[in-house]
Amino acid sequence: MHENSNVEKRLRIPKILRTLYSPSKVFKELAENPSYRGVVLILILFIASNTFAVYALYTKRYIQKVKPNLFVGESDIWTENATLWNSTGSCTESNDSVYGEYSINCTVTNESELYMRVILPETINCSAHEFNKTSFSLKLLNSSDNPANMSLILFSENNGHFIRSLDKEIKEIEKWDNWNNITVPLGEKEDEWIRKGNASWHTISSVELLIKFSKKVNATLLLDALFFQGQYESQVEYFTYDVILYGMHYFILFIIFWVIFGGLLYVLTKYAGSNLTWKHTLMISSYSLTSLFVQGIFWATLFLFFLPQMNFQIDAPRGIYIPKEIPAAAELIFNLLSYSQFAFLAWGIIISTFAVRILSDLTIGKSVMISSASYLTAFFLAGVLSPFF
Repeated sequence: MHENSNVEKRLRIPKILRTLYSPSKVFKELAENPSYRGVVLILILFIASNTFAVYALYTKRYIQKVKPNLFVGESDIWTENATLWNSTGSCTESNDSVYGEYSINCTVTNESELYMRVILPETINCSAHEFNKTSFSLKLLNSSDNPANMSLILFSENNGHFIRSLDKEIKEIEKWDNWNNITVPLGEKEDEWIRKGNASWHTISSVELLIKFSKKVNATLLLDALFFQGQYESQVEYFTYDVILYGMHYFILFIIFWVIFGGLLYVLTKYAGSNLTWKHTLMISSYSLTSLFVQGIFWATLFLFFLPQMNFQIDAPRGIYIPKEIPAAAELIFNLLSYSQFAFLAWGIIISTFAVRILSDLTIGKSVMISSASYLTAFFLAGVLSPFF
């Protein structure tokens, strides 16, 4: 034991790390000289390790590129503003939507043809290796006739356009007064498109939907969730947008747990007859979180070295990402993470139990009961309350 102490002094192993394997010694030292410096260091390491675990997960998540870009808050901006659209009829925003707040509502009176056209704020590269699909949702109301045919037209600046019949797609629509999603492949390899003029797939600047009826009708067409879908890219490209959010999340999680756990320890140990001070219980609370700092490192290691690549594709009608396929190895890793959570929680409870036993002179039984009840309650409340801050 004396040799181990000398080794620790020579290597200057921090109290935080020694808490993991020798909590008794650490808390005897803290009883004599309690300090908040260790709390600050644990807070920094807790945030860093868990945020790094998220980064490691991002390196293995590949998401389908989408225009508008959902990761920078663009939502489905093209179908939120009716002033962007030209039409045979009049266009307004409608609260009847599948994604976002509005859809585009275009109404025609006594017409046999209805077109809707939006000029995009930027040209889109719709070649086979970039945004090679487009999707949108349609609903037709108050019409005495179903569409006879429908075409999708993509304009390439002022150089011409591409046109494709959607007759096959509209035959599959059973109820026009429900929302129906249509997905259309794009790019040079798609032979169903007809090129007019010098149109280029690399410079698509506007989108038009043309619907023809067999007779003149009064009708209202609603269009929503217009997206261009592309290839897959690592989600780590977007980590800079999320790093501050995750850092703040783990900061708030730590503070809530620290205060609640420390407060519960103070109340329960006082009730059990101990003279532990508020400062001592806060020391115990913070140092018991060392196990969750190690948990972050463990998770990051699993993600970086064992988790296979996972592709997430856009669920166009809802504008959310869903797994294209979850590899069996990934399921195994996530199950391991779930079970490991219990091990790290138990480790934290053991650390706090040693601390309460040493600093309060309570029996081991009381120390276990107080630590377990306080730790699990604080962990649960921190998880519930942190999203509200």
